[in-house]
Amino acid sequence: MQEYQLIDATDKILGRFCSQIAKKALLGEKIVVINAKYAIISGTKLNIHNKYLEKLNISTATNPRRGPFWPRRPDTFMRNVIKKMLPTKKLRGKDALRRVHVYIGEIPDRFQPRYQKLIPDEIPYSDKNRLSYYNKYITLENLCTRIGWNNKEIEA
Repeated sequence: MQEYQLIDATDKILGRFCSQIAKKALLGEKIVVINAKYAIISGTKLNIHNKYLEKLNISTATNPRRGPFWPRRPDTFMRNVIKKMLPTKKLRGKDALRRVHVYIGEIPDRFQPRYQKLIPDEIPYSDKNRLSYYNKYITLENLCTRIGWNNKEIEA
């Protein structure tokens, strides 16, 4: 059986959290991230929403169906952020991305047999207390709902 590190993304700042996950994956560790929708993004709500809504309006002039396409679900959004922090043009970056599994909430029942040996791990850094004083953060679930996620959990 393979050992996976179980890491909870609740109240972790998205960028700092994903960079630490990317480092661990490059070192060869297998990681399972749960509660991706509760990760937080620092900044004012208006600025964050405008930044990602502008990305959705970018398309090619000749054929708008060609993309670029942006993820709207919290788990694929977080996985995409981790992917951008890895050298994915090289084989070691692709292998590192394969070792990272991200879930919206808890691990679904159909994937439970895959993770027999889960080792709880903690990434220590959380700035929610400081950010909540200034009210300058939103959750990843809030952002994804704003950019088009339908809030439907994947059923087993």
